[in-house]
Amino acid sequence: MVSAVDIITYIGIPLAVLGVLPTIYTCLKSFFTLREVTKTLHRNGVLAITRSALLSGIVEIEIPRRSIIPLDRGDPKYFALSRTPSSLKGGSWTLFHWKEMVIGVKSYRLQYHDELSQPQAEIEFEALVAFLMDRGAVPSKEGWADLRGAGLWTPAGTRLLVGPEEGEEVLSVSMSDDSDGILSLAVNWRKEWDTRGRDSLPPYWCRACPPAKTDDVLGKLKELENGNQGEEKKEVDRKGAFLDDDSMISDLDPEFKSALRVRVASTGIQEAYREDDPKRKLLLPHLQTPLSSASSDPTSGFWFCCASTALSTPTGGLWSFSIPTDIIDLARRETVPCGVMVLLSVMRDDEVPAWRTPHDEQAERFEKHVKFMESSTRANEEMRLPPEERERARQKRMADEARAYHQDFQRKRMKDVQRKETEASEAMQSRRLPIKVVAEANRKWLLKELGLSDGIKCVALVEQALYGMAQDAAFARRVAVMLDLWKSWSQSGGMTKSHFTAVKEDQVAFALASFVLFVIKNMVNEPTGSVVGDLQECLRIWKKVRLG
Repeated sequence: MVSAVDIITYIGIPLAVLGVLPTIYTCLKSFFTLREVTKTLHRNGVLAITRSALLSGIVEIEIPRRSIIPLDRGDPKYFALSRTPSSLKGGSWTLFHWKEMVIGVKSYRLQYHDELSQPQAEIEFEALVAFLMDRGAVPSKEGWADLRGAGLWTPAGTRLLVGPEEGEEVLSVSMSDDSDGILSLAVNWRKEWDTRGRDSLPPYWCRACPPAKTDDVLGKLKELENGNQGEEKKEVDRKGAFLDDDSMISDLDPEFKSALRVRVASTGIQEAYREDDPKRKLLLPHLQTPLSSASSDPTSGFWFCCASTALSTPTGGLWSFSIPTDIIDLARRETVPCGVMVLLSVMRDDEVPAWRTPHDEQAERFEKHVKFMESSTRANEEMRLPPEERERARQKRMADEARAYHQDFQRKRMKDVQRKETEASEAMQSRRLPIKVVAEANRKWLLKELGLSDGIKCVALVEQALYGMAQDAAFARRVAVMLDLWKSWSQSGGMTKSHFTAVKEDQVAFALASFVLFVIKNMVNEPTGSVVGDLQECLRIWKKVRLG
């Protein structure tokens, strides 16, 4: 007979053992998961506090969340990659070296080691983009447009920055699991993409280089000014060309023999120094004018920032200064009448559409013929008179002809003045030319006037203009005044007589102004130029992001 002891021995004990097996399995699983998690954290260089609830099988992890900023550009690790980057989800930021600061703790509860991740790091969006572009990353036009339009709903994987050569993603939108309502990004980089170094031009900076001796437009202008020192200098109002008795290009100061680096910010020029002496900061007070195109003073600083931004943006720069929409519209708009270009002797009539009424010289020739015939008739009649009357008639005829000649001269001069005024009026009402045509014609004219090679392009001329504006206040004012004048007639409905007179008085400044507007228009047409607006707006909206 089976007793109770047998039942307990053969049935109860096995059932009890089976009952505790899940608990034992959970404890063992928790132990091995904790060990694997600890190894993974150590292997990826992540410091964390780990603990395990053996009965529940849950592993708890506390990992510090960090705020990061790029290292100083002079630090050797700035352009280096980390030797032991983290491969965990959320740890892509460990590819680079950063200045780090703990700002909190992120807690994780997981059951399996493959669920392990680490907190994304917080970083200023602008500092991140500037750092990656300083290493050679290129902005993606489509990505920044999508981010500006969709915000947090931008699809994961959208590329914001791509590699310098193959176009692979460098900075992209990431999953928002750890974002807490903040934009979440992921970063990627390869060692072979590092083609830049400390000597490369960093973001927000432009370089103003002295011109080569063979292409020195500034030097030729200086020689031209020195050759005219004995002549009487003209002095007109601020809207004219000649602002003062200074020469257009002053003598180059020895400090300005080397290239300049200038940092352009949203508020204007922040910093400048010579490349051969980076420790010595330069002050450019003449370019510290009000940063507004609506100012009543010559806005030298404003136009310097516009020109430097337009010149450098197509090469992949990052700019906090944004060229105003009205200036971009000015560069796009056709504002210079073709007749004005002809009257300035920059273009020929056969190069532009017909614009002036043809001058009819047939009536003048007929009038001259009639007067000649009348004079011949009177002379023949004099020959039939007695000697005394003949002499009196001849003297009277000579006096009448002298008086008529004087009257004809005055009448002709008045007609010439009237014809020139009519011609100028027709010229200002003629068909307007795009800035590309105007700049190209001015380029050829300026180089011909200075006796330089025709191979110098508009971009090179703008580079020389920037150098001249940085080292010479009078030159900067003249270029700025002409650009302000150009903007004035564009907004007022067209060029007036005073505008035309000012342009005619200073064609050199007019030519340089056309080059500046030409590079601004080209910037808008460049892919990296059109993305600037979207990029700047995104940087304004998202001050800080999560990177991982």
